[in-house]
Amino acid sequence: MFSKLLSLRVMATAVAITSLFATSCGGSDSAETAPATTAEGEIQLTVEAAAETSVDLSKVENQLSQVLAEVKSLKSFFSENEDGSVSFTPATIPEVKKDRTYGFAFPLPSTIEPTYTGISDDEASADEGTLLASAGGVSVLLLWRTDDEPLTPGESVVGSFEVLQQSTGLAFALAGSGQEGFDVDDQTASYATFAASENDQLVGVALIAGWTCGSSGRSFALTVSGTDQAAVTDSFFALAQGFECGKK
Repeated sequence: MFSKLLSLRVMATAVAITSLFATSCGGSDSAETAPATTAEGEIQLTVEAAAETSVDLSKVENQLSQVLAEVKSLKSFFSENEDGSVSFTPATIPEVKKDRTYGFAFPLPSTIEPTYTGISDDEASADEGTLLASAGGVSVLLLWRTDDEPLTPGESVVGSFEVLQQSTGLAFALAGSGQEGFDVDDQTASYATFAASENDQLVGVALIAGWTCGSSGRSFALTVSGTDQAAVTDSFFALAQGFECGKK
């Protein structure tokens, strides 16, 4: 679809340029092949006479500026290869880095700086804390805590859902859940999906997963929320698949 649209834009630009040159040259082909002459057949409109004639070229100049701007914008979609051929300029994909500040590894685009806070204390630690990040209309919250008797994955989901309700003020309702077939770094996880509506309009979606890392006693809950269901879903699975329990 993009290539067809770009082709149409290139064709439209070419037509505009051709039309522009035709206008600046004085009109149609018939006008060029039949110049004004005297009774003796002498051409009246010479180069010198045209130069002395008062002609308003402001409209033509404006059209030319618009066309050149369009051509310049189109050039940004192409790049020249080493062999001289031309191809589409590839989209810039942000580099993904894994933050290992507190022992576990959490994947985030390199352009995003997460915010860490504590749960029982102001500062996060290896034992407990929260990670907050957002981009493109998607919000991410990762909670972790350490208990003598670790929370079950289901309990982690429930606890994180309560935080979601309190932080957003939206009336999220359960849309689906599961406790089988979903792993995070080879750890069995529970998950649930939620949706919030107002006046029959979807105003929020959220995906929450909970899991415990091995024998460390450290349990995690990941919440991804936003208004675009596809963006939330894609972000959720990318983050869950890239997570590593690491070492406490």
